[in-house]
Amino acid sequence: MNKPLPEAQELLNFADLAYGSGDFREGSRLVWEAARISIAAVAAHRGWPCDSMDEIKQVIYRLDGVDQNGKCPGYPMHFVKFTVADMFREHAETNEWEYPEFQWSVYEFKTGYKSVKKFTALLAEYVASGSKS
Repeated sequence: MNKPLPEAQELLNFADLAYGSGDFREGSRLVWEAARISIAAVAAHRGWPCDSMDEIKQVIYRLDGVDQNGKCPGYPMHFVKFTVADMFREHAETNEWEYPEFQWSVYEFKTGYKSVKKFTALLAEYVASGSKS
């Protein structure tokens, strides 16, 4: 398996430090940022816009081959992985005391974090391969 882009890997390393010190909010912010810049790298590589959350979602839809009617020709692999990454963004931005349903267990952090690491590595592979399709 490939590694994430260097910028994303650096953010993931900082996320490890944040999680190690018990700062799950900052760790989550860093995990989301690693995913966001990985998605943006694929978009830039393919000439797609990626400056807003809507454009980020459009990149993911394009990777899954979603058509104008919202139909996907197969399993929406990229969307599922993006959704996990986006949960880290939500965790970083949500006041968990105000919304206790957003509190995560350590297990949820660990499993989600593994998924986002794999997602960022997959996106880095797309950039490294030079493929524009």
